[in-house]
Amino acid sequence: MCKPKIHSTTIKKTKMNQKYIYGFLASMLLIFQTSYSQMVDDPVELDEIVLSLPFSQDLGKSVIKVNKINFQNINPILKSYISKSLSKLPGVSIISTGPGISKPSIRGLSSNRVLVYTQGVRLENQQWGDEHGIGVSPFAIGSVEVIKGPAYVTYGSDAMGGVLYIEPERYSNDLSLDYTGIYNSNYSGISNSVGLKGGSGNFSYLLRGSMTDNQNFSTPDGEVDNTWYNENDIQAGIMYESEKFSSDLRLSMNFSELGIPHMEEGHDDHDDHGDHDDHEGHDDHDDHEGHDDHDDHYQELSHTMLTWNNKFDLGNDHILDITLGRQMNDRKEFGGHGEEEGHDEHGEEEGHDDHDEDDHHGHGGSGAELDMELSTSTYDVSLTMPQSEKLNLIIGTSLLSQENKNFGHEELIPDAEISDFGLYGLGQITMENGEALIGVRYDTRSIDSEMGSADFSNFNGSIGFKKNYESSTLRVNLETGYRAPNLIELFADGVHHGTFRYEVGNANLGAETSLQTDISFDVMKDNSSITFDLFYNDISDYIYIAPSNTTKSGYALYNYMQQDATLYGGEILYSKQTGIDWLSFNTSLEYIHGESADGDALPFISPLTFNQVFNLDFSSNYSLEIDFLAKAKQNRVSMFEEETAGYSVLNLSASWMTSFLNNDLNIFWSVDNVFDKEYYDHLSRLKTAGIHEMGRNISVGLKYNF
Repeated sequence: MCKPKIHSTTIKKTKMNQKYIYGFLASMLLIFQTSYSQMVDDPVELDEIVLSLPFSQDLGKSVIKVNKINFQNINPILKSYISKSLSKLPGVSIISTGPGISKPSIRGLSSNRVLVYTQGVRLENQQWGDEHGIGVSPFAIGSVEVIKGPAYVTYGSDAMGGVLYIEPERYSNDLSLDYTGIYNSNYSGISNSVGLKGGSGNFSYLLRGSMTDNQNFSTPDGEVDNTWYNENDIQAGIMYESEKFSSDLRLSMNFSELGIPHMEEGHDDHDDHGDHDDHEGHDDHDDHEGHDDHDDHYQELSHTMLTWNNKFDLGNDHILDITLGRQMNDRKEFGGHGEEEGHDEHGEEEGHDDHDEDDHHGHGGSGAELDMELSTSTYDVSLTMPQSEKLNLIIGTSLLSQENKNFGHEELIPDAEISDFGLYGLGQITMENGEALIGVRYDTRSIDSEMGSADFSNFNGSIGFKKNYESSTLRVNLETGYRAPNLIELFADGVHHGTFRYEVGNANLGAETSLQTDISFDVMKDNSSITFDLFYNDISDYIYIAPSNTTKSGYALYNYMQQDATLYGGEILYSKQTGIDWLSFNTSLEYIHGESADGDALPFISPLTFNQVFNLDFSSNYSLEIDFLAKAKQNRVSMFEEETAGYSVLNLSASWMTSFLNNDLNIFWSVDNVFDKEYYDHLSRLKTAGIHEMGRNISVGLKYNF
């Protein structure tokens, strides 16, 4: 494909950007010098085990930097929405469509560039855009690990921006029953979760059911129409574990319904989003079932995942890991146009005559504009082979077989079959006061669809090292990355009701490749720590979607395109346990810069962000958290974005542990946006429609262990 020429103006912009880079680095070094001089040489040992990396080890010992959030130890209100917890990590932001739909963005990359991994397999529900959530119930999470940077060699395509590794809820041999209930005032939201655990001998089991029912949320302007959200989730698992063998079988079923607020462009001056007196029906959520009376756009999403992980101890610390996975994703989009002229044409098209009600129970006659089913089978095998005390090797392979089928009145992407193959090897070398990690990987992807075929392959590698000093640790990682285009980017041709636009793919797209450098420096003592993270990510053939300034079928026409892009920036995190036993705090600052080869800004780049969190642990039973968040103005925007002003918000949360009937009772509350601030977040997809962020929200809840 033709690449855009770099003009003199681009060169000038590059020189200006270099000044910003040098200034940013100088500022970070100054802060480091000041903070380092205040620290003593008393390192802290971290004992949490990393699960997201191939060589299981302590957090503090891994070559690749990993951030971990233990969901068992945080306020259940913060846990109830994954985004609330993840967004506290520097470098991690959330692209949202109201309070019920959010996707992680790591250092300016999101969607199919951030791999979500759970139950031992990659989560396959991200292929259809960014206007729906990741489809994992927060009540069924044990911990979340975030890799902000090089992770391609281990995880393959789609891990270019990083990895969100979700560890499911852990088993327990002790019989237990727990209940969690949460109420949110802003959108009259109710969440309930019940879990059962137990076991005997070598066997353990768990069962959990969760339900969330949220009505329309409100901004300081008033209620925002058609932003309701429902979710039902079932988790079940059984595990056998012996000295030489373990087998973990898990079933996850997630069902959700959500309204799609109107998002036509050019609505920035809307101040009347709170005037929805004519939509009183949304106040009664019982009417959402079936949606027979709905003319508004909404989605129905279901995700069923069955995984089976087996570990074999072959002796001499050789471990064979085999994971099989099967996922079924069904997505329906209802636009209220099922009877309009031209919307039933696809039912007559060649190749779709057999998609009737008899062939697919539950699809035929649903009235959905879009009805897509994605089925995925995965096979992952790895062998850990320690060679000596200083050398450990892993070889592995991954297979993916995927099929997409359409059953709706319209088509966004064609029926298709996709197959991926990956082969990788990793070596970890233990040296004096440090470790080195070297990896290579080969991947192929084949796509066969009604609109054409495509084949991709790539060979990549990584190298990293960690050096331990007396009270600090330095990590440097360099990795090439690869991401093959997905089905919607290649062959989309239809109305995407979730984004209110007509999308057209590009069959000539090539694979994205990247070269990323990640540098991390940690300084620690007994009661404080400071971390500096820097990154530079050079991406060739970056794929993006852009408006064409024309319309089709009454919607704005968007085309998939690609050109080179660059992202760079960093994060600072300072943690301190004060001289007051009950008071500690975290201070973080993050900056991301993303631009294309022609100097234009990349979309959904979070502005300069400052976060100050105070933790007040008055006792072992009562704690209070004060969270102050400030974001600067974002005036570097892409061609279809608009500038957003800076803002600051204050959030509070608290938890109280007590006993009731000789069982543990946890009572908790939170207040988000305490002062009911009116603002736009740059990573909100609703801002183009003039919809502000959610206003004040008061949450209360309890968790009881029977």
